[in-house]
Amino acid sequence: MQFERVIVVDDDPLIRRLIVGHLQKQNIPVLGVVNCQQAIEAQQKEPADLMIIDLLLPDGNGLDVMQAVKKMGPVECIIVTSFGSIESAVDAMKLGAANYLLKPFTLAQFDMALSQLLEQRKLREENDYLKEQLAAETSTWELLYTSPEMAEVEKLIKRVGPTNATVLIEGESGTGKELVARAIHQNSQRAHSPYIKVNCAAVPENLLESEFFGHEKGSFTGASSRREGRFELANGGTLLLDEVTEISLGLQAKLLRVLQEKEFERVGGNRTIRVDVRILATTNRDIERAIAAGEFRQDLYFRLNVVPVKLPALRERAGEVEFLLRSFLDRLAKKYNKPTPAVSPEALRQLSDYHWPGNVRELQNYAERAVILAEDDRALEFHDFIVSRPGGGMGARPGAGAGGAVAGGASGAPAIAEDEVLTVEEMEKRLIRNALKKTRGNRNEAARLLGINVRTLRNKLNLYEQELGLEAVPPEEGA
Repeated sequence: MQFERVIVVDDDPLIRRLIVGHLQKQNIPVLGVVNCQQAIEAQQKEPADLMIIDLLLPDGNGLDVMQAVKKMGPVECIIVTSFGSIESAVDAMKLGAANYLLKPFTLAQFDMALSQLLEQRKLREENDYLKEQLAAETSTWELLYTSPEMAEVEKLIKRVGPTNATVLIEGESGTGKELVARAIHQNSQRAHSPYIKVNCAAVPENLLESEFFGHEKGSFTGASSRREGRFELANGGTLLLDEVTEISLGLQAKLLRVLQEKEFERVGGNRTIRVDVRILATTNRDIERAIAAGEFRQDLYFRLNVVPVKLPALRERAGEVEFLLRSFLDRLAKKYNKPTPAVSPEALRQLSDYHWPGNVRELQNYAERAVILAEDDRALEFHDFIVSRPGGGMGARPGAGAGGAVAGGASGAPAIAEDEVLTVEEMEKRLIRNALKKTRGNRNEAARLLGINVRTLRNKLNLYEQELGLEAVPPEEGA
């Protein structure tokens, strides 16, 4: 991280040339001007992110310049003067100066002021990002397990963590891919450096490049100021590319270059920025199938898949449902200041037999709802966890009504008899089959009818591919 452009405002030619020359040797774009008017005009024409301003100028006061340029946009200011006093220093800091240097100063003192300023900026940006990330996360759990399958994953985390190897974490939605990524970072030599995440599926495609690499002011509509991207924020630490297979092919090529060369340019910029970032990536898709379909670059896959970590689905983790359920109930009861509810033996059996399409995240969500609604004097039953959504639909509990579209069979789906009991899995299959038939295989339209997003539908299709007979449902263009 360094300054993008610096303006030095000083009417003393020796001081001005000394600072300008020193910054040019560091390949930092810099401009020297001699008075207030030139400083303001230069900032209006091509904004700098740092201004070095003399306190006393031929046509005015440096503090007035600082206040004027700060109104134009974000800029850091260091005030320098030969006539310093405690009062003037306090005034400068109150008005927004980042630092205050007394002439004469050495280049070492000047460099120290710049380093402190860069460190403060980095801390602010990391703090802003962490606040944003914490606000988006409802809760955080460490990696909980008892199964031998997850014990092998833990063993792999401890082996790969201390290295700088790129890791690709594969698994269904809700299996704990992000927790594994965080554990890898915490077991690495970068544990005390930034850990930055970008959800590639959640950011609109037209904004994802800016999210990765940042952008310059005016590079696109809405780019009102310069912004650093996730790669810069993660410099020296770890960057998690969550759901990496959702990136467009065009951006995949740019990502490949960053992974190979460790450098990039901001959107709308021409200055090459180098970074030292460890990459972790996750996907819930069959990535080899995505490559075969031309949706993911094979060379990028090879670059990401240095160390593969594959997480088992909850239904494949032997005997773990009861352990996880009790762990979640204990923690959630403390969170909501309630006694930990008991669970009936029959409910435990049914929950252990349940398919858990949403994996550990689904179990955690159901446990939270059960704790919130629990009655102190009654053990929880299966229906306290697995309940229908309004009007039936995806995730309805066994035996729950699914609405007229399914029950009536008007669109060709098998009718559900009044006394027929369906598993959640069978209900989902019927609803998906019905929606795909009704939309002639258009997955976007089918997802809209089901009230879910396309990504969720694709996960269900991957899960139920053989049972649904997808080869008989020709997808439309763009589906």
